[in-house]
Amino acid sequence: MEEPLNIALLCHPTVGGSGILATELGHRLADRGHEIYVISERPPFRLREDRPRIHFCESNLVEFPLFKSPDHTLPLATRIAEVCTNNQIDLIHAHYAIPHTAAAWIAKELIGQAAPPIITTLHGTDIIYLGAMAEYRPLLQHVLEASNLVTCVSENLKKRTEQLFNLDAEIEVVPNFFEPKPPTRSREDIRASLDVGDGVLAIHASNLRSIKRIDLMLDAFKEAVSRCDANLLIMAGAEASRIQPEIKKRSLENHVRIVDDVYEIDNYYAASDFTLYTSEYESFCLGILEGMRHGLPSIAFEVGGIPEVVVNEESGILVPFGDIEALGVAIVRLAGDGDCRKEMGASARARAEKEFSAGVIVDSYMGAYRRVLASESSM
Repeated sequence: MEEPLNIALLCHPTVGGSGILATELGHRLADRGHEIYVISERPPFRLREDRPRIHFCESNLVEFPLFKSPDHTLPLATRIAEVCTNNQIDLIHAHYAIPHTAAAWIAKELIGQAAPPIITTLHGTDIIYLGAMAEYRPLLQHVLEASNLVTCVSENLKKRTEQLFNLDAEIEVVPNFFEPKPPTRSREDIRASLDVGDGVLAIHASNLRSIKRIDLMLDAFKEAVSRCDANLLIMAGAEASRIQPEIKKRSLENHVRIVDDVYEIDNYYAASDFTLYTSEYESFCLGILEGMRHGLPSIAFEVGGIPEVVVNEESGILVPFGDIEALGVAIVRLAGDGDCRKEMGASARARAEKEFSAGVIVDSYMGAYRRVLASESSM
């Protein structure tokens, strides 16, 4: 039995891989007997506050006439310090360097010698985009060096981080994980609600940020549906109205369905046939893994850490970034070949269960926690 820890978990509340991973990690750690204090400006998308040992600690934005926009980092730092002091926090696990590790570092300065160690997990855009900006790079360098341990979700992200920053300590790779839940609605019920009948259904789940390149996905899907019978479901974690004109411009209204803020995601994966991703960069792509655990093959651009998740021509099909024609061919291929979907889907599920299960990944994080705490106690 593990000695229980008090862990402060910092993450974004919005729909996105970093917040989802952090939330699910918190749930799993709480199931193991640890007290988890989730600090964010609102409850994260999939956080279950009704579960034992899960505590949500709100950090408020501050509106002030002299500020052009609300300030979050400094109030977050104050809240972290308060939670750590009042609850004897053993360690802080920050998901996303900016603003979370920066706020944790400020909190550590506020607390003083009794401050807990900081573990930073990098998820991608905080490094790839903010790390390239002169306004953030020195701060990122400082807070990463101030972290007791830095992890990232793929070898690709580790390499990109090492190219941007000169860090003395080794970065550990701890991939994402996902554990599916049994569907609460039948495949037939979900498909009837989407009005897709027995046709092939591709699924895409994301926050629809520009990096996801929804425009390229729609271009490829338009090319594909001229040659096959298929539909596309977009599970949108952000306001979907912005992509409605793009769907209409391509005359895809009869082929694309959108659902917003879905909590019971397993129902929709279980009703789908393959996943579709067209990002210009993904450090890992949790949406692909979610599909894999439901036995879905994937079609995606071969970018970032995706080849570490998907084995091309074994658990999915990867094509060069921006190759709309190749992407369309892949869609037509999977849409028209049920045996191929079944074979690739079985391989995808087996790979996900072996490499990216909760048991494997949570054990990795617990090992990291124990090493950091042991190192701190020996100093």
